[in-house]
Amino acid sequence: MKLRHSLPLLGILIATALRAAPPLPVAKPEAAGMSSERLQRVGAFVERLEAGGQIPGAVTLVARKGKLVRLEAQGYGDLETKRAMRTDDIFALASMTKPIVTVGVLMLLEEHRLLLSDPVEKYLPEFRNPKVAVAKADAPGGYVTVPAQRSITIHDLLIHRSGVASANGPGGVVLREAQKTLTDDATLAEQVKALALAPLNFQPGAKWEYGASTNLLGRVIEVISGQTLDVYLRERILAPLGMADTGFTVPPEKLSRLAAIYTVSPEKGLTKATQQRTDPKFFSATGGLFSTAPDYVRFCQMLLNGGVLDGHRLLSRKTIELMTANHSDPIPLSFLAGQYFGLGVAVQKADGDSGLISSPGTYGWSGAYNTYFRIDPKEQVIMILLVQRSPANNLDLQYGFHNVVMQAVID
Repeated sequence: MKLRHSLPLLGILIATALRAAPPLPVAKPEAAGMSSERLQRVGAFVERLEAGGQIPGAVTLVARKGKLVRLEAQGYGDLETKRAMRTDDIFALASMTKPIVTVGVLMLLEEHRLLLSDPVEKYLPEFRNPKVAVAKADAPGGYVTVPAQRSITIHDLLIHRSGVASANGPGGVVLREAQKTLTDDATLAEQVKALALAPLNFQPGAKWEYGASTNLLGRVIEVISGQTLDVYLRERILAPLGMADTGFTVPPEKLSRLAAIYTVSPEKGLTKATQQRTDPKFFSATGGLFSTAPDYVRFCQMLLNGGVLDGHRLLSRKTIELMTANHSDPIPLSFLAGQYFGLGVAVQKADGDSGLISSPGTYGWSGAYNTYFRIDPKEQVIMILLVQRSPANNLDLQYGFHNVVMQAVID
């Protein structure tokens, strides 16, 4: 399975033809200080993954110094129908949604419509006087509750130190029962109220735990702005950046470009999984957006530019500095070794433990289907890998891609 939609430059030209304008100005790699020959290793890397049955296909994008130097589609967007992957294929971003929502929160911070120190109950009263679940084997349900020592803050939510309940937490049975009452059309507001019924997993601020905190941030955005999260993101971020293929829904006329999701196992190989709902009423801030590589690079370039793109300023340079500062260290996840957590992104430290060929300060995030992006501010490199396969956090995919991109920097 070595179908390549196009050679890299031709892929860029095809993507350009499919849009009103290219996502970024196009340049030959050497004009941006990268090696054309070495960038071919990206395509070879994807081919090896396809041949090994690890992915059905991928879209890879590389930009440097504000110029697009590689955009290529390889393999299949759907194995069963043998539909070739396209450079403008639409992918479920999963947790690559979180950095976009984080920018939405930081825009409200800049407008002084919230403070990071604000207690969450200021906007979500259902979280007033939270209880914390403490495991106790002989207690009903296996835990007891104690009062939270302080409120959850907006900052806690941004850095995943809120303690918000999870299905696998001490009070998970309460959360699961609350969620059973929700219909398929439950809104973000209803989902968040269900979260509030369950005790916290730990005292606010006590430790780092990845979970549903970003959904609370999405609901805070709705309360402050008076808009649903989809409208707020579209009007404040997606439309100004020209991200026309990004949103919580995929309209019927674009479904032919939706990349299928697969699981992979040694026993069954690649197996088509259930597709994320493309017409949700629940606008999941933790992982509900769909997007394309040409769209997402515009978001990344805005961050790399210090908050502005094509005359549209979303954030100040100082706010980007706050976003990428060290807010939580270490991150207790093995696939993020050598990185600390900023606001919505992981940031590479200078200790070398990450094993990544990039500069300290390189930042980004990934998603449950192994979507992945990183921005190296020193080298002015943006790299995006869009695939649709689980299990998540596959370092062969994510870090392999990262390193074959960065080894092509020659100047």
